Parts: sequence; C-alpha cells; structure tokens
Amino acid sequence: MSDGNYERKILKKEDRLIVSIDVSSKQEMISLCHKINNRVSTLKLGLEMIYSCGTDIIKTAKSFGYKVMVDAKLMDIPNTVSQAISAITRLGADSVTLHCLGGSKMISEARNSAKKESDAINSFPPLLFGVTILTSLDNNDLDSMGFKSGFLSSVLTLAEMSVGSGIDGIICSPNEVLSLREKLGCSFYIATPGIRLAHDEANDQKRSSTPYDAIKNGADFIIVGRSITSKEKIDEPINIIFSEMERALE
Repeated sequence: MSDGNYERKILKKEDRLIVSIDVSSKQEMISLCHKINNRVSTLKLGLEMIYSCGTDIIKTAKSFGYKVMVDAKLMDIPNTVSQAISAITRLGADSVTLHCLGGSKMISEARNSAKKESDAINSFPPLLFGVTILTSLDNNDLDSMGFKSGFLSSVLTLAEMSVGSGIDGIICSPNEVLSLREKLGCSFYIATPGIRLAHDEANDQKRSSTPYDAIKNGADFIIVGRSITSKEKIDEPINIIFSEMERALE
C-alpha cells in the first residue's frame, strides 16, 4: 500500500515522527513551525487548532513545507463523513483521522470519497487513519461504557474490521502494536500516540510507552506532542526520539 505521500517501509526518520500541534493561535503554530525547522515531515493539527484558527491553518502549515495530518476524528453516518472527507481532501490534507467505531460502510465510503475527490483535483488522496480506542481510556473506562472484552480485544476487532474496509492506517496505543502486527500483518500503517520520554508526565495518557518500544514492535509512525512542543529547546527531544527510533530499526 503506497502513494505519493509515503512509501511503505521506505520511511526516513523524519517521516516516522509526527509532531502534534495542540495550540490555539496561529502565531503559536507559526512559532512552532520555525522551531521544528522541518526536522519532521508531518504535523498533526488537532481539534483545538482547527476550531481556534479555522481550516486555513492547514495551508499555513503546508506553506512551511510540512505534510499535514488533519486529526478530525470523524464519526457520523457514512454520507456525512464522506462529504467531510471530500472537503478535507480539497483543503490539501495529506492524512485524516476518523473513528473506527463509525463502522465498515463509513470507512469504505470515506475511502471512495477521498479517491474520487483527489482524482477530480489531480492530487494524491489523503491517507485515512482509523482511531481505535483512545489512549486516555483503560479497561475500567471501557467496562463502564459497555465494552466487556477489554481494550486489547476491542482494538484488534476494530482494526481488523477497518483494514478489511480499506483503511490505510490504524491509530492505537503503543501497547497494542505488536498484537496488531502478529494478527493482521503489515499491509497497513500503524501510527501511535501515547509516546513518552524519560521524566515526562503521563498527563491524560493511560496506555503509553517509549519511541523505541513502539517502533521495535512494528509501528510505522509515532505521534508526539507536548514532549516536544512544550520544551524550550525543541531539538533535544527530537534528537532523543530519532536516536531511539534508529536503535529500534537496527
């Protein structure tokens, strides 16, 4: 599975690290774009960023030479999500997130919509990444919501359905990566948030791990936010992450 954005398994270290930008002003994002200095290929723009600054912020990020993952976390009836994917494709997104819980038809129609719209504007379709179970949830949370089989089984079930429905990649915690690879193979991407460096605070992450373990277990991309963006010297955590990733790939 490949396209013009990424070639499967032919990924440079700067491709594998996605920096999550969770700020609320355009000037803050621009400042971070300068500080990161294109040491990574992709920025993930989340709900806070989009709702605070509007969708033009995608073009702003791309003007610095970054690819953009729009962390829209779409979940609705298939037609609504399909139309939203068309609009996001027109905005120039390189990848988009949606919730696997939206089901097989939602995912397959979103995939078709991305392809149709990209053909119409002569561009590559954005990669679709399916969010399984949020890394802020653990088994106690899932049990209270009616998920009786636990997060690992839930993640595997959602991922299997989503891959079968045409999803390009799965988003899960680093703790589920190895199980996903063992059960479903390598025909799809895995991107994992919940990445923490030594001495980092857990914050709202309940299922987290290190960059080394995530890549070693089979993740293609790791998504890191505050561990990088909150630091005065951004190069330091980026260097640590690159070093861990390279060691895992040896």
